[in-house]
Amino acid sequence: MTVNRADTIQLTRNALNGLQFLKPEEIDRIHVGALALLEKVGLKVELKEAVDLLHGNGAKVEKGDGFFKVKLPPSLVEDCIAQTPKELTYYGRNKENDLIYPTNNTAFAAFGQCVNVLDLVTGEARPSTKADIEISARIQDALPNLKTVARTMAPGDKPPNTQAIHCIDAIVRNTGKHISGGASDRRTLRMIIQMLEVAAGSAEAFKSRPFYSPSFCPTSPLTLGKSCCEVAIDAAAYGLNMVVMIMPLAGGTGPATIAGTVTLGIAEQLSGLVLTQLTRKASPITLGSATTIMDLKSGISAMGAPESGMINACLAQMAQFYQLPCRVACGVSDACMLDAQIGYEFSLNAFMAAMAGATIIFGGGALESGLTHSPAKLLMDHESMCHIHQILNGVSVDNEDLALEVTSEIGPGNSFLMHRHTFDRMKSQSRSVVFNRQPRESWMMQKSSNSVSVSATEQALGIIENHTPPALPDGADQVLTEMINTFEAQLVSTNG
Repeated sequence: MTVNRADTIQLTRNALNGLQFLKPEEIDRIHVGALALLEKVGLKVELKEAVDLLHGNGAKVEKGDGFFKVKLPPSLVEDCIAQTPKELTYYGRNKENDLIYPTNNTAFAAFGQCVNVLDLVTGEARPSTKADIEISARIQDALPNLKTVARTMAPGDKPPNTQAIHCIDAIVRNTGKHISGGASDRRTLRMIIQMLEVAAGSAEAFKSRPFYSPSFCPTSPLTLGKSCCEVAIDAAAYGLNMVVMIMPLAGGTGPATIAGTVTLGIAEQLSGLVLTQLTRKASPITLGSATTIMDLKSGISAMGAPESGMINACLAQMAQFYQLPCRVACGVSDACMLDAQIGYEFSLNAFMAAMAGATIIFGGGALESGLTHSPAKLLMDHESMCHIHQILNGVSVDNEDLALEVTSEIGPGNSFLMHRHTFDRMKSQSRSVVFNRQPRESWMMQKSSNSVSVSATEQALGIIENHTPPALPDGADQVLTEMINTFEAQLVSTNG
C-alpha cells in the first residue's frame, strides 16, 4: 500500500487544530510495529474456515492444539487496507437518520452490553431486562446527538443464547436510526438479518440500505475466536458494515504502556479487517475500540481513567492514517452512582476523543466501568455531547461575527440585548436542558431543585411517555414475535 504521508493526519474541521498525541513518525512506528506482530508473532485462529481463507491468500499456518497459529505477510495486510472503502453510510431505517462518513463532525452513541440498570423509579441498580432495552432504545431515538442506537444492555430475563435476538427486537421497534450491536455467533447473525429484513419491509430493502452494523471482537492478545470469525465472515459475505471491536486492557491483556497497547490493538483491528476483505473485497469496516487500562490495584477495567481517552485518541489518529472510520468507547464512568465523578469522566475522555477526530464516540449512559446503564446519565451525557459539539464547531471570524458595525452602532456604555444582531443569533448559543442555568431563587422554586440527576430522570420519564418512534411496516410486529418464538423452539429442540 502506498501511503501519502501528507494526507495521513487530515483531521476533520470539527477537531479544530486537533489533539494529536502521535507525531507522523510515531504513527509510522505503530503501523510498522503492528505489521511486525502479525508477521512474526502471528494470530491464534480458532475457525478452520478462516484459517483456510487466510492460508489461501499467502498467510503462513502452524497447527496448534485445537487452534491454528497464522502469520500474515505485510503485503497482504496493506493490500487489504487499500481495498477497504474510505467512504460509507451508516443507514438509518429512515433516510433522515443516515450518518455519512467522512463527516465534518463527531457523532455520539450510547455504550453497550451493560448487565445492570439504574432503575428510573427506585434509583437502585438491578439486573437489566428486555423492557429496559425498549426504554433505552426509545430514549436514544429521541436524542438528536445520538446518531446510532446501541444495544445498551443484555436482557437478564432472557437466555444468553437468545439475548442478541431479543435486543434487536426491542431496538428495531423503538428507533428509526442505525443499530449497532454484537451477534454471538453465525446462527444468531443470520436470524438478526432475517428479522431486520422484515423490519425494512423486504430482503431487498434491507440489502440496499442495511441499517445494522454487527461488531465482532478479537480476543486480546492476538486471538480470533470461532464465533468472532463466523460473524466476520458471514457479515462480510452479506455486505454489512462491520465493526472490528478490540478490547485489550493495558497491564492485563495488553502491554502496560499506552504505545504498546495501541500497537497491539491496531494489529488486532487489522487482523479482523484482513479476514473481512478476503471474504468479500471492499467490505465496509469501522475500526472499533473499548480499550483502556486495567487498574492494577482493583483489577477492574478502568473505563473512566484518563488513559482511556488517551488510548482511544491515539487509535482515532491511526484510523485517520488508514482513512477509515472509527468507533471508540469514551465517556464511561467508573462511578457506582450518579455523582460528580460521572460528569468529570464523561467530559474529559469524550472530549479527548472528539478533539482527536474520532468518527463515533460511544460511552453515553454507562457507569460502574460499563457494567451498569443509567437512562438519567444518558440524558446528562447527551447535554455534554451538545456542548462538545459547540466547542468543535470552533469560532467564526467573518465580518458578520466580528460585529464591528453593530458595536459601532451600539456605542460605549449601551446594551446589545435588544439589537437584531443578538436576536438573530439566539439559537447559536449553547443551551441547557438538564444542567442548571437558573439563579438560586428560580432554581429553588423548581420541583427538580435537588440535583441534576433528578432533572435528568424527569426528562427521561418524559421521553418514555411522549416520544413516538417510527412505526414498523404493517404486520411486522407480529412476524417478529413469531420468528423469535420459532427460533427459541428450535434451540430447545436442538439442545434436547
